[in-house]
Amino acid sequence: MPALTLRQFASCSSRERLRSCTSEKRPLCPLTRKSSRLPRTCFRAMQTPSNIARLTNTNAPLGDFPKSNVQSRQNVLPATETFEKQYADYSTGYASVPGLTYERSEWITDIEGQIPKEIEGTLLRNGPAMYVRGEGAERFEKSYLDGDGMVTSVAIKDGKAYFRNKFVRTEDFDKEEKLGKYTEPSIFTAKDPRKPAFFWRLFNDILAGNLKRKQNGAYNVLNWGGNLVAVDYKKPYELDPDTLNTIGHAASPLSSVMHTSHYRTVDEPDGSGRRCVAFLNEVDWRSETTKAVFYEFDEAGNEVSRRAYDYPASYVHDLVVTDNYYILFDCPIKIDFPAVFTKYIFQKSCLSELICEDTDRRPLFRLFPRRGDSREVITIEADYWCYAYHHVNGFENSDGKIIFDTCTWDKFTLYFTDICSPNGKENYPRMKLSRFVIDIDNRKATHHCLSDLPCELPITSWDYTGKPYRHMYLSSSVGTNEAGVNGPMQALTKVTLPTVDALGETLEQEWIPGESKFAMEPFFVARKGAVDEDDGWVVALVHDANYAKSNFGGRGTEMVIIDAKKFEEGPVARIRLPVYIPFGVHGSWSTRYVAGPPKESELNTINVLRETQQPLVELTGSAAIQSVQSGVAMTEMGLLAAFAAVALTVVALFQF
Repeated sequence: MPALTLRQFASCSSRERLRSCTSEKRPLCPLTRKSSRLPRTCFRAMQTPSNIARLTNTNAPLGDFPKSNVQSRQNVLPATETFEKQYADYSTGYASVPGLTYERSEWITDIEGQIPKEIEGTLLRNGPAMYVRGEGAERFEKSYLDGDGMVTSVAIKDGKAYFRNKFVRTEDFDKEEKLGKYTEPSIFTAKDPRKPAFFWRLFNDILAGNLKRKQNGAYNVLNWGGNLVAVDYKKPYELDPDTLNTIGHAASPLSSVMHTSHYRTVDEPDGSGRRCVAFLNEVDWRSETTKAVFYEFDEAGNEVSRRAYDYPASYVHDLVVTDNYYILFDCPIKIDFPAVFTKYIFQKSCLSELICEDTDRRPLFRLFPRRGDSREVITIEADYWCYAYHHVNGFENSDGKIIFDTCTWDKFTLYFTDICSPNGKENYPRMKLSRFVIDIDNRKATHHCLSDLPCELPITSWDYTGKPYRHMYLSSSVGTNEAGVNGPMQALTKVTLPTVDALGETLEQEWIPGESKFAMEPFFVARKGAVDEDDGWVVALVHDANYAKSNFGGRGTEMVIIDAKKFEEGPVARIRLPVYIPFGVHGSWSTRYVAGPPKESELNTINVLRETQQPLVELTGSAAIQSVQSGVAMTEMGLLAAFAAVALTVVALFQF
């Protein structure tokens, strides 16, 4: 295959103009020619439109967007108020934990209020937890998102709560644990553990195009079809549902295929059950295409569908699934050429910082058929220039249009600098809650702002995924000033639409956990037999930056349970976890009770280890707390053909 020229490479973000917004039929890709018992199809989408004027200047002014009615935004503070204390407290939630000695397994006894006895299931959370190894001159500190993943569970049953936390023992984790130091390069850290870093980055990464990065197992955890799986940017690892011990990759259908940390669960319209839909986006620089593969798993955990499509190289993060479509939001990005040779090879920037805004084109909606033999992949331009990472929900309405709800950003930050390392100056939450109405017949996607409340990490009832709905729950910012600077992500907000097709007039109910407390990603737990969409509870972990009984530098973590119908009344129960848990990334609510108290087999193993005086780290952990290790924020042409390989492969790494 011949190497790409600069002009060809640039076309990956500025492509030939569309003849129309419809898609054309293409031959099956090579993947589908492989034999398989599964139905596999592969389609190609139309090329990305090029030379489109940047829409930032034509977007509606911020003052024209609907104003949030949450209480914390009604008192606009002077521009001199930059929320310094709030951001300082917030940052404490990104402190690294020591490692395997931090693992615990025990009943929770510190509970304020009462856990509803109707709730049975397990809150599962995953996120980077350890980002420091070594001491003295050998101390190496990684960016937060590059930390080793730690799964946290709170199992709820009969009004009681059982706590566990375990590191995801990937191959890379075990290797580095044995050596006592970092050895593998990561995505979000400018510093490189390979020596000499300059030669590794120039000859291995750029010239050879080898961008293999550490698997940290840190971005989500899901229990589906009897399989508990942790996943990072594309590789899933099976976990023991009783102990959270890592079993490994390829132990079940769900952990055997590569997929990102985002998925959707949808009910089949024929009543045949619920599906878990996972997907993977990978860029092939040689063909200048992204291969999107969508997997569907039934309630028994079996893979029942696999559909693959090719479309022009792009960046997507999450997906929406409706009855008939998989929908991806194609963000306008490009590769920062100068940064590769002026920053990356000198450890002045990380791999993720080689991606930047592409202001020459609009975002695109890519619609891929879920069913039938149709070979059409539909590409529709949005009328609003923005980025969208985490989507709320989407559905096909009675008029044949698609409603697509998401949290939109007016700038590109990979990854989420405004959330993970805000400072109240350059970086602070500035998202909006948006609804796009996608008119397939007329190939239009029209933006409507539902609220200017900075919000992210949305969730709805799983019973309404891909269906008309009215209620959503989000993590949200608290406070704003006259200069437009917003406070950190702190509250939980319930947003209710007056009708399923409404384009505004939302009702927002805000709950703030406390002056020095910050809510994490929420989850909805439906009441058994519920008729109303919001009949259930919202559960979430909350970081406490000023916990009086803390043995970890004032840090603590609690789980809250809120009656969704009485949202503003706050928690019916606050469950104090035995140890501090960093903010984390994503998680889920398992309707099956997993990771509860030790069963007989685990107890027998513990007793054997005690009798032989072996450490219990692998099973129950230790209460020992080492010194606090603070996280670190993201730091800030003769080789064109070789760089083309690196550049497009960079995009492929960021699809989690």
